[in-house]
Amino acid sequence: MTTTPVTPPHRSVIKRLSAMLGPIFSIAILGVALWFLHRELAGLSRSALIDQIRSIPLLALFASVAFAACSYTVLTGFDATALKYLKSDIPYRRSALTAFMAYAVGNNVGVAALSGGAIRYRMYTLAGLTATDIARIIIFVTATFVLGACAMFGMALLLMPETQTTLLRIPHQVLQWLGCLLFAVPLAYLASSILRRAPLKLGHWQFPLPRPAIAFTQLGISICDMTFACATLYVLFSAELQMGFFPFLGVYLLALVAGIISSVPGGIGVFEAVLVAALPQLDTAALLGTILVYRLIYYVAPLTLALLLLVGHESRQHAHVLRRSTAQARHFLSGIAPQAMGTAVFLAGVVLLVSGASPAIESRLHLISRMIPLPVLELSHMVGSVVGVGLLILARGLHRRLHSAYLAALAALLTGIGMSLLKGLDYEEALLLAAIAIALWVSRHEFYRQGSVSAQRFPAPWLGAIALVMCLATWVSLVTFHRVDYSNALWWQFALDAEAPRMLRASFIAALMALGFALWAALRKLPMTVLNEDTGAEDENLRQALANAHYAAANIALLGDKRYLWSADRRTFIMYQIRGNSWIAMGDPVGPEEQHEALAWDFRELVDSYNGRVVFYQVSDKSLALYVDLGLALVKIGEDARVSLCGFSLEGSARADLRQARSRATRSGASFEVVPRAMVPAIAADLRRVSDSWLTEKSVAEKGFSLGSFSEPYIANFDCAVVRVDQEIVAFANLWTAPQGGELSVDLMRYDQHAPKSIMDYLFTELMVWGSHQGYQWFSLGMAPLSGLEQRPLAPLWHKMGNLVFTHGESFYNFEGLRKYKEKFSPQWESRYLACPTGWFDLSLALLDVSSLISGGATKLLGRQHHLKDPQ
Repeated sequence: MTTTPVTPPHRSVIKRLSAMLGPIFSIAILGVALWFLHRELAGLSRSALIDQIRSIPLLALFASVAFAACSYTVLTGFDATALKYLKSDIPYRRSALTAFMAYAVGNNVGVAALSGGAIRYRMYTLAGLTATDIARIIIFVTATFVLGACAMFGMALLLMPETQTTLLRIPHQVLQWLGCLLFAVPLAYLASSILRRAPLKLGHWQFPLPRPAIAFTQLGISICDMTFACATLYVLFSAELQMGFFPFLGVYLLALVAGIISSVPGGIGVFEAVLVAALPQLDTAALLGTILVYRLIYYVAPLTLALLLLVGHESRQHAHVLRRSTAQARHFLSGIAPQAMGTAVFLAGVVLLVSGASPAIESRLHLISRMIPLPVLELSHMVGSVVGVGLLILARGLHRRLHSAYLAALAALLTGIGMSLLKGLDYEEALLLAAIAIALWVSRHEFYRQGSVSAQRFPAPWLGAIALVMCLATWVSLVTFHRVDYSNALWWQFALDAEAPRMLRASFIAALMALGFALWAALRKLPMTVLNEDTGAEDENLRQALANAHYAAANIALLGDKRYLWSADRRTFIMYQIRGNSWIAMGDPVGPEEQHEALAWDFRELVDSYNGRVVFYQVSDKSLALYVDLGLALVKIGEDARVSLCGFSLEGSARADLRQARSRATRSGASFEVVPRAMVPAIAADLRRVSDSWLTEKSVAEKGFSLGSFSEPYIANFDCAVVRVDQEIVAFANLWTAPQGGELSVDLMRYDQHAPKSIMDYLFTELMVWGSHQGYQWFSLGMAPLSGLEQRPLAPLWHKMGNLVFTHGESFYNFEGLRKYKEKFSPQWESRYLACPTGWFDLSLALLDVSSLISGGATKLLGRQHHLKDPQ
């Protein structure tokens, strides 16, 4: 038995570069867009920008807010229609709240399928949907957006006057043909929903088409959303735009799609650059000022409202917890608070950095100068930017539920509030930080994990997001102070009106801090697991932890073919093995339940440090929230058959077959006995003879990982049930027990050619009777793979594939026969899942690695598989 961890795999340059490609692409696109904007807005003055914002009519502002509200209201219909497509009974009130939060976050954070999809995953999982259902919702709403974009963009190009095509610098005929092509996409989709009943097939993938009513609804709500979103910006422009709504819609959609493709949060910079390039007839101050107001209305206000709704909901749920401790409230808080607060704190960091790169309002600056000395003003400006960088870093720890990150973030927010007031009475910024601090305090119970903020891993996308924010802050400072003649003397100018030097010093310190952190995170040495050479002590630790096991299959830890990750007090462990790039944990953590979550997070972070794929195999439905919190997708892989032993009896018609099997074996001279663990070595030779005979007759090799294999040291760990005929052992089964769960099960169950017929029925029956007398509550017959998958027409693709293999896969495994055999014992079926990263690619590789690990290699995987509890 070894506990030595694997040597960390070599991280090639190609892997590192591939992990950085996404952030590098986003940074490059943002850089180009900011460079273009900087060139185009070189002559822009701050006063002209403020004058433009003030010149927007109040009626136009009200109309813009109304159109934005209509857009987000329509967006809730995306999820409602998707749920109708899935035939889900989730009420509209819940789906609307989920959709609003998902779109408010997705529009601001970027990569809406992931950022908004994370919120959908949290909310809908708690509502009972599977990971595959949620993935289909995300695909459905994405397709709905694409349909509307194609229809509206195509219509805009078709209706665009020839005189306006010069704005896009594309020939009019090309735009007409492009418009026809785009408009044909939704028409083809609608026609397919009417004429085609069979699902679309792309290779092994199948996509059931929605009914015509749903398809038309998709197109309708998407068109309404596009119209309202575009109108939100359109009404803010004055008459000087000189452009009809549909031509402007084409430009708007072009800018919107460019921002989405760039993956820059909110498309900031990219959206503006496209509009500036496509609308040269507008004054730059008029254009930029209007876009700023638009972003406040359509992006910042909904995000703020979403956070306030979350805070209000959490406050109510917190009161309910105090009164009656409802499980639903706790699940909601645990599923949403870390991600929402992490995003909010990250946003607070962005606000502080952008504020530090911007000048203060002159009247407030003169007012604050009468109350505090200049050195305090200078220091508060620099400290505010440093706190902003710190909040960007701490947001990662909040995602991980670290208590230390919560304390540090709360202190940083309070410091940021003080700095916002001291550097220029920026009370709006202080109120925003205060709201986030209050929300964080309300959610304080969700940040309970112990650990250091510096010990966590910072993946490339997170470092890329911090780099994007630093680029944004730098660009804001360059645009705001573009008239300043930069020189070395600026560094040493300290005066009330010397705002450019203050910005320069604060930006330099913030950039230096961010760069130092990035280098530290990228170059620091990965922690190594401590080696444990004392295998005797390790065996004792395993037995003590197994004494607190809640499921009998945890005893597979004693097989000796796994590695172990231990809690600090060595009371809880995760058993795992590595195959390919998959780090596969067998079952749930073993030990006291209060330590499961912390240890699962440690395992996730250990795997991440080696750039591996984290996989949990055969986890129970009682721990699903834990794996969802780890960011893993859950796939049902079968069901475990458990027979209740409370009052177990062979009486009655339901047990007639078992009584007959017992009688036949008894008449054949069979006798049953449970040999205590201490006496097992004395009969080890007889057990070896029976095992070898069984393997030869079945023409199979030993398995591993989730299935036991015969060896004297392994068998000696357990009591052993034996069947004798004429005093000779003809069958045996080593017994697994779970003291805390009251569960009894078997691992190896083998017999030779002299065993009576129906020997397995006899042995199972005697064990259940014996277990009932010994006070056990359950007898586990083990898992039936691919059992219990959904069979409805709109079932997820994985379930359809699993049902096909379950029904027709008898050539390599008797799936259906195994299920029918276990049914004769009238068990209760409990679902078992595989938890792995989202996506079909990771799922496929995880399943392949698990199967190869159990079979002992890829070549053995292709042979016929015999489970130790197959029917005879």
